[in-house]
Amino acid sequence: MGRLGRGGMGEVLLADRIVDAGVRLRCALKLVHPGRRRDPVYVGQILSEARIIAQLRHPNIVSILDVGRVGEQVWLAMEWIDGCDGRTLRRAARERGAAIPLRHVIYIVREALQGLHHAHQARGMDGRPLGIVHRDLSPGNILISRHGAVKLADFGVAAAAADGPARLRLVGKPQYIAPELYQGAPASVQSDIFALGATTWELLTMEPLFPRRLSFDELVERVSRFDPREAIEADLTLPDGIEPILLRALHPDPGQRYRSALEMLEDVSDFAYETGLRLLDAHFARYLQRLLAPPGHPTEA
Repeated sequence: MGRLGRGGMGEVLLADRIVDAGVRLRCALKLVHPGRRRDPVYVGQILSEARIIAQLRHPNIVSILDVGRVGEQVWLAMEWIDGCDGRTLRRAARERGAAIPLRHVIYIVREALQGLHHAHQARGMDGRPLGIVHRDLSPGNILISRHGAVKLADFGVAAAAADGPARLRLVGKPQYIAPELYQGAPASVQSDIFALGATTWELLTMEPLFPRRLSFDELVERVSRFDPREAIEADLTLPDGIEPILLRALHPDPGQRYRSALEMLEDVSDFAYETGLRLLDAHFARYLQRLLAPPGHPTEA
């Protein structure tokens, strides 16, 4: 029915899944690239994503509907989110010459943290911690529905504790990778928190923490000497009171970051309360309706 996205592993299509009695369910269908259908690495990634998402049931995480194989093609049917992602949201706001309102940024971050905490704390059917780390958090992997729902997506490179050495492989979008991962450290809860901190920065300032124009070597060098305090002091657009949260989430030393997504969530919630921000999905949905409408397209008053 149409392509929703394309990446290194494959593509995501908008599709209808026909169930009993001819009932159609709209879904997002993830497929492996045709040239990589026999590659065990890519097939393994999509199956790993299916196994991980199947164990995560939370309103802030995209749900899995089904997984299967037709010939050589492995497919994954997931919940379809009618809306946009965080990257598209930022771009739409910039095109209209405005920043995303603070209350809506904090709402997105709060919802994302709730989903992330659930993933980090998830347990298997045997009751044991799964040890899931997302490893690819970025604005583009935070999906936002027109009704104001916020959901984490793309667990294609996520790792569980059982994956062992896989957690040492450097994956993810370079601008959101924590400094210690470039030094060979394994992915962790704290590296996910850094990535979400970088995402928070981008939604607040409308600019990425590290410029995309940098080459990989330049980026690694910039990250290796990154000081969040200097970055915060140099940016005059950040709202008062948000600095302590960013300083801790983006600390170069993972041991000085938040110990959990829940701990960061508590600080974000306190910030919203102390600054009088009303974090309501209805308000966010109304903002999205205006922002995502084509120019000249009427919206409800």
